[in-house]
Amino acid sequence: MASVLAMLFLVLFATLAVGFVATTTISSQVAHNEQYMATARLSADTGMEFIRYQLGAMNLPIGTTSANLLANTATQLGSALNGTINMGSDTVAVTNGTIYIPSQTSYITMDPTSHAKFQAAITQLAGTTTLVVTVHGFNSTGRCSRGVQLQFQQRGGPYSLVGLSSMTLGSTAYTDSYNSSKGAYNAATANKNGSIASNGNIVLNNTAKVKGNAMYGTNGTITIATSAGVTGVAAPLITPATQPSVTMPSSYVDLGDVNMTSGTASLPGGTYLIHNLTLGGTANFTWDGPVTVYIENSYNIAGSAAINTYQNIPANRTLYFLPTCTTATWTGTNVCVGTLYAPDTTFTISGSVEMFGRIVAKSINNTSSGGMHNDEALPAVGGSGPYAPVQGSYIEVQ
Repeated sequence: MASVLAMLFLVLFATLAVGFVATTTISSQVAHNEQYMATARLSADTGMEFIRYQLGAMNLPIGTTSANLLANTATQLGSALNGTINMGSDTVAVTNGTIYIPSQTSYITMDPTSHAKFQAAITQLAGTTTLVVTVHGFNSTGRCSRGVQLQFQQRGGPYSLVGLSSMTLGSTAYTDSYNSSKGAYNAATANKNGSIASNGNIVLNNTAKVKGNAMYGTNGTITIATSAGVTGVAAPLITPATQPSVTMPSSYVDLGDVNMTSGTASLPGGTYLIHNLTLGGTANFTWDGPVTVYIENSYNIAGSAAINTYQNIPANRTLYFLPTCTTATWTGTNVCVGTLYAPDTTFTISGSVEMFGRIVAKSINNTSSGGMHNDEALPAVGGSGPYAPVQGSYIEVQ
């Protein structure tokens, strides 16, 4: 009986020993697999942060649209990445509607120890300026991968007015902000992102109010009258604002001179050149679609002239002022919905005019009693970037 019991215990202990060995082996394999998965996940997240930084640092050129978005993005990313150790001998290019970083068959290695790597693919949502970034991360063996995807859109600019050389606000002029993608402007719920900026001096006279920040030049000053005010900070710019001069695109419709003091007119959306724009009296001009207008020589808006922007959204009407247009005047009782980019033009604003959008000019002297309402949905000043992630768009992919 003792021998039988001994044999039973030996069998039992042997079985337990085999079970312990099997459990230890499986635990080791599971831990190894989890390490591979964690490395792949880290690689994917690292790759997404890498691309996020690059898209956040770029500033696409003026005139970037959904049609040339990928090409311009590839050019901007190429200027920052080509020739770096991450790209090796590869260069940034658009391949079959996709930008691969570093290429369709290459990867960026995280570090020489882990040998983990990632590859990014940048596409765009059809007909939009939204970029879609898909990153696949791999462990050292390349057999374990993880894919993540995130959408990026143009980051709105904070400035309602930018006067590159100087900025003066007087009378009862004021700035604030709203977001056209969330509805029409409402004075009662307006935001305080109507900041102004200049590389030179800023002067706030009378009861001018800036509902936002007032950023002046590093060698400039700001003068605020006793009855004027800034709700945010008044401080020097960290780096000077640089905005390139406007150049004409290769394709456009030449409207010649436009001079109206009464009557109505309408045109479809598109790209146009106007040599001299003069609107006054009761003139009524309607754009039936998104429009880009280049102003060559002069810009004079007065009276109660009405310019109707498509869907009343500032992004649907962009005016670019060529270097040959050195001065622009805007007065009367009219309303402007759009974004005006005039880095070589001196702007004089008076009357009780009101702006929904943004103005970038060489200098701005604004004594209007109306408000300058910055549209936070507009892209950054001077181009179509930088790009920022779209909240809630992060997903995992195969």
